[in-house]
Amino acid sequence: RQWVFNKPFFLILNLAVGGYWPGDPDGSTVFPQQLLVDHVSVTTGDSPTGGVAVRGLAGKCVDVAGASPANGTPVQLYDCNGTAAQQWTAGPDGTLRALGKCLDATGNGTADGTTVQLWDCSGGPNQRWTVTAARDIVNPQADKCLDVTGNNSANGTRLQIWTCTGAANQKWTVG
Repeated sequence: RQWVFNKPFFLILNLAVGGYWPGDPDGSTVFPQQLLVDHVSVTTGDSPTGGVAVRGLAGKCVDVAGASPANGTPVQLYDCNGTAAQQWTAGPDGTLRALGKCLDATGNGTADGTTVQLWDCSGGPNQRWTVTAARDIVNPQADKCLDVTGNNSANGTRLQIWTCTGAANQKWTVG
């Protein structure tokens, strides 16, 4: 049997058999047992430190223009430089955060070409993102991928959402 255990700030330190979770052993329990932990992650969601770079086209990073935390600041592609403007954390609510704000599809937009910006975290669907195994960053509300406009790897190129195509300008490496 396998169990998925996904609880923030809860660490499983238990014997494979002998503790209560996921229940007491019974007559069908085979000994010895083995508990495999394949992933442990501890985050605070909106911590100003401890973020990671998100790399995309030409190995460049997702960057907050001018490292400005102001609402409406463009999010762009830029040479990776390790600054706070390129340190992203995943919030517990599906947001991607930098400088204490959220990656936001401008104006709650869902159309191809809607730019992304930095904005106060509101919990809205335009601020929710999913990183897929195929290395796409998808906004589920729009069902569109984070995209480098025009497949242009120049510094300062705005990021937008666009129908997922599988192209290199929509592929991202987190961390």
